[in-house]
Amino acid sequence: LLKTDLLLFYDNFVEFHDYCSFMCDAFASLALGEDGLDTSTATGACRFCHWIKHPIQQLKEDLKRIHEMAGM
Repeated sequence: LLKTDLLLFYDNFVEFHDYCSFMCDAFASLALGEDGLDTSTATGACRFCHWIKHPIQQLKEDLKRIHEMAGM
C-alpha cells in the first residue's frame, strides 16, 4: 500500500501546487495593478486563501501517515 499512498499523495500535491501557482500569479498581477483591489476581488481572495488552508493540512497529515508506514 505504500506505493499507492505515495502515488496518491503525489497527485494531490501536484494539484495543490497548481492552485498555489495560480494564486501567486493572480496576487502578483493584482499587486501590479494601479487600481488596487475592489471589494468583491478582495473578498474572493480572502475566501480562496481560507479554502487553500484545508488541502495543505490534509497533505501534511497524509505525509505523516506515509512517513510512519515507511518506518522512518
